[in-house]
Amino acid sequence: MFDRFTDRARRVIVLAQDEARMLNHNYIGTEHLLLGLIHEGEGVAAKALESMGISLEAVREQVE
Repeated sequence: MFDRFTDRARRVIVLAQDEARMLNHNYIGTEHLLLGLIHEGEGVAAKALESMGISLEAVREQVE
């Protein structure tokens, strides 16, 4: 399934898994994908969120 994803999309999913693990969650939800997008930092979504002043730390705090 993941072979159809871009390298960046795969990286976001891995980062989302890491975020879920760090938060002791046993699932990967939209909140973890959002954290993965922000953490990845290179994509359009990350840059758009950054331009709105949305930081990884602030979102992580809200998810906790």
